[in-house]
Amino acid sequence: MLSTRFVVLTALGAAALALPAAAQDWPNGDIRYILHVEPGGATDVMARRMADGLQRDLGVNVVVENRAGGSGARQVAQMQRARPDGQTIGSVTASHLGMFQQTGQFDMDSVEWACGLVLDPYLIAVRTDSSLESLGDLVSAAKENPGSLSVAGFGESSGGEVAWMMFMEAAGLEDDSINWVPYNSVGDGVVATLGGHNQIVIAYPGLVRQHVEAGTLRVLGVMADERLDMLPDSPTYAEAGFDVNTSWQQFRGVIMPPETPIEVQTTVCNAVEKVLETPALQQYIADSELVPGFMPPEEFRAFVEAQNELTTQWAQ
Repeated sequence: MLSTRFVVLTALGAAALALPAAAQDWPNGDIRYILHVEPGGATDVMARRMADGLQRDLGVNVVVENRAGGSGARQVAQMQRARPDGQTIGSVTASHLGMFQQTGQFDMDSVEWACGLVLDPYLIAVRTDSSLESLGDLVSAAKENPGSLSVAGFGESSGGEVAWMMFMEAAGLEDDSINWVPYNSVGDGVVATLGGHNQIVIAYPGLVRQHVEAGTLRVLGVMADERLDMLPDSPTYAEAGFDVNTSWQQFRGVIMPPETPIEVQTTVCNAVEKVLETPALQQYIADSELVPGFMPPEEFRAFVEAQNELTTQWAQ
């Protein structure tokens, strides 16, 4: 009896020590950073900057892998096959929540919501040679000729599509008034719109700024409470006459394989926060008109759960 009790207590003690030890030993080799987007988009660019910073600080290779497909489903499947030891991390945006609703294959518990990075407002843009000069023009054209316009975005039931549906309702437009065209990344949607394949794109400030400055894109409206410093001539939705819930914004964060211990998540996120605070990342965030939004595990999980409730409401 005493011998058995000693063995059990010893095993429990070893298990209790194992979790902190796993965190203390991190990293113990190359880190995989699995992305749910194609190369070149806003999420990809920021993730690669994060990877460079982590690599410098930690002294290990951080290997970025693009696993686009299914609005994040392919990436989450990869994450679930990885060991929960902190050596595999992944990108995450609001688009994952739409994918959960659409496919039913995964849900909030399919990954660990390790930490938030930044927030990013949505906007609607067109080519500068477009006859659409304002959001009002867009709505009028859609009502006069339903189905004649198409909007480029990222994936079915993505964060961008939810933002688009919120605008459509505020504008009093039917779902089929404007055709939704999904791409593998928001950057691809911007390129397609520049090429004339779509009349409209829903994107982020950092992806359209250079094209606005070059005179090839015009922003019709920004889904934010105030005008952006980088796009001072672009009105908010409210200024354009459309009442849309601006609490819905794109977020970018870090996920980890399910059952990754909280101590490991915290250790990884401490390293992530350190990189976010470097001058290089601070400048990138400012230049991209992103909202700093670091959140540790518990706070990030609560934030995403609230966003998931909005997604459930709009992505049915």
